[in-house]
Amino acid sequence: MVREDGAAYLRDDLAAQAEEPQRESAFVRLIDALGVRGQRTLRRVYGPVRLRALDRRLRGAGNPEGLHLDLFIQREAGFILLSTVLFLFCALMGQLLIGVVMAAVFSGWMYLWLAQAVRTRRKAIERDLPDFLDVLAVTVRSGTPFRNALERVCDHFEGPVSEEMRTALHEMRLGVSRRDAFTAVRQRCRSESIDTFVTALLQSEELGTPIGEALQGIVKEIRRERAEQVRREAARTAPQVSLIASATMLPGTMILMMGGMLYANRDMISGLLGG
Repeated sequence: MVREDGAAYLRDDLAAQAEEPQRESAFVRLIDALGVRGQRTLRRVYGPVRLRALDRRLRGAGNPEGLHLDLFIQREAGFILLSTVLFLFCALMGQLLIGVVMAAVFSGWMYLWLAQAVRTRRKAIERDLPDFLDVLAVTVRSGTPFRNALERVCDHFEGPVSEEMRTALHEMRLGVSRRDAFTAVRQRCRSESIDTFVTALLQSEELGTPIGEALQGIVKEIRRERAEQVRREAARTAPQVSLIASATMLPGTMILMMGGMLYANRDMISGLLGG
């Protein structure tokens, strides 16, 4: 199994190489400055188990915007301190409810942001993986060895799929077996499509099936599962769309009907009102 520490350092190296220098906003610099003093306390509150789980979650999100564990904790501590200041200010102004709401939002802001980053990355993986594997299957079937083909395809693709494959390639260059490298990819991504791909790839390696043929079968299976997932999402969305349509159209329809009735009987209504 891939050592977590080695994989962690590897991903940090790759993120540092890919990351371009960015100028942070004044608000972000303020949050970082506030969090410098509170990050040690927050680390002690979390404990090593929760910190490791948070680190895995960050890596599963692809370390968005170059955020590693230390910087995430620092910014979370900054937001917590800011939420405390806002709560005290609102309480002194007599707006206790507003203070509670603002404190809850700001104290949990980093986790809300991380959850959104995880969802966005997972959707990108589900969307891009079939096309990536299509090109990889064609390249392998042309006679190129699997590792060379994977490197070549990664050079022509961008996004989380190629990032994860580059990480796996780097691990294999360091001596990690193909099984362990792709098992680590599956653990980081937590994607159904990646899970299907890795499982089928490892099975083909065990059974001695040609990788090109295995990749074609994997692509068909992933596209089928993706179609099933889209249909399930559409089925869940349909009642919501109907509810929104009813909620927006019904009041307008009632107003039109009542207005038409009042206009048609305007003489009778005028007589009843003494007009």
